[in-house]
Amino acid sequence: MSNLIEGQVASVNAHGDLVTDISIEQIAHVPRDESVRINFGGHETVGLYPDPHDQPAATMVAKLSDSGFLEVGIVGISLSEMLGIKVGEPVKIEW
Repeated sequence: MSNLIEGQVASVNAHGDLVTDISIEQIAHVPRDESVRINFGGHETVGLYPDPHDQPAATMVAKLSDSGFLEVGIVGISLSEMLGIKVGEPVKIEW
């Protein structure tokens, strides 16, 4: 049986990253390895990363941001513009 946390995209930041309504406190117990999958808008990324991180350009990452909430972005690219993801889009974290 997998674990699940559900939320949604609450805003889009100046870099085009998706800021969710899932707080860092809500996911404090979630593993930081490849067993974690973040799904939204028909897309998926694996793992949770600190911010800043050392992932290469054009990599999609879910990051533990200073905003206090989980953010999903593509390094160096506006994820919101590239994929057309908007506020209100459901987000699921499974492990």
